[in-house]
Amino acid sequence: MTIDQLIVFHKIISLGSFKAAANALHKTQPAISFSIKKLEEELQVDLFDRTNYRPILTTYGEAFFQSSIKLLEEMDKLELLAQSFQNKNEASIDLSLDGVCLKPSLLKFLKEFSDEHPFTKIRMNFDILGDPQRRVLNKEVQFGLTHFITEMSSLEIVPITSIQMVPVMSRELYEAKAIKKQQDLMHIDQIIVTDKKPMGPSFGIYQEGKKWRLEDSNFKQDIILAGLGWGHLAYHSIEKEIESKNLVVLEFEDIHPRDLSINLIRLKKQHLGPIAKKLWDELISFHQ
Repeated sequence: MTIDQLIVFHKIISLGSFKAAANALHKTQPAISFSIKKLEEELQVDLFDRTNYRPILTTYGEAFFQSSIKLLEEMDKLELLAQSFQNKNEASIDLSLDGVCLKPSLLKFLKEFSDEHPFTKIRMNFDILGDPQRRVLNKEVQFGLTHFITEMSSLEIVPITSIQMVPVMSRELYEAKAIKKQQDLMHIDQIIVTDKKPMGPSFGIYQEGKKWRLEDSNFKQDIILAGLGWGHLAYHSIEKEIESKNLVVLEFEDIHPRDLSINLIRLKKQHLGPIAKKLWDELISFHQ
């Protein structure tokens, strides 16, 4: 059994005759008939009933057809993959994304881009604070999305969107502690995600107050919602909690909502493959 025989078999079925399949495949009708006859001899069954004007699948032929559909679909995928390789498309592209910048619109864009390029894996690392910059500088990833940038001379930096960071506290804790002014926060833990690098970047720290430092941002929102402290969270991630009044937005002289510019970064003079270049260009055009 060969792939060519399967292609001939499916072409006869889709076009309804040996002659039409021969024309479509640029073969002679005897060559088409010979290909199917050899396949039937190997399978030791008749795939077509040839007693009618048009060939009709036998029960064996129908079973063989149904079982071979997926194989030909996979062959089509392999051909597309080979074409992708021939076009020098990358097998994968690595990104480092600061967790605060994961707006639904950005994630939707990345999914749609990934769907459009199924043979290039978009590998996303979800990091914090200075990690995206470090990964880019260490050539672990091609691009980063971050607010925290210090090595400006080595990087190409393009602002693409902004995030509102909102200081919040659970309503239960807010009312229990009777919060009226900024100084009332001094004896309540501020939940802070700590950069892995000593003296690394930070955001919105109330220096005079107590601090609860986390090395992982995954549980920060849960800790705040549980009433164990207060801290800054991205507005898009807690909009429903604010609207339902589960969280109270803090508004004081030094502690209040702030916008963070989110930047797309890469090493200067970095060579990009065709898919990476397209992703870079489309991310630059992303403004939401």
